[in-house]
Amino acid sequence: MSDCIFCSVIRGESPASIIHEDELAMVLLDLYPVREGHALVIPRQHAALVEELDRETAAHLFELGRRTIAAQKSAGMELDGHNLVLNDGPAANQHVPHVHLHVVPRRQGDTLRVAATWGTRMFNIFGVASRRHRLDRLAGMLGEHFQ
Repeated sequence: MSDCIFCSVIRGESPASIIHEDELAMVLLDLYPVREGHALVIPRQHAALVEELDRETAAHLFELGRRTIAAQKSAGMELDGHNLVLNDGPAANQHVPHVHLHVVPRRQGDTLRVAATWGTRMFNIFGVASRRHRLDRLAGMLGEHFQ
């Protein structure tokens, strides 16, 4: 889909801080993270809803989510757990109509901070260039630990 930001990233037309990519999907860092290391797993196949994906691709997204968690732990990120979130459709708060799995590292006691950040994260439109530099460095480090 030509106007889909994730399809644009997959085609290499838009920048992204990529942790891993293979023939079915990509793992990249969210430009507006809820917490440091907040990653997105996106299928190369454009599909707005999970039901539009074939079984292999759907299963692969969660396998990449599992591997992202392992890479974050192996890299020594400060975390106590994770949220794996997939908003399926506009009524479920899906803002980009392309299936994507959020992998959000969590710390014990960060609920209020994460809730506030989740609700306001898209409002921060300043500092994208400096954010991209930090995300690229983190993506490189996590990519070294991705297995």
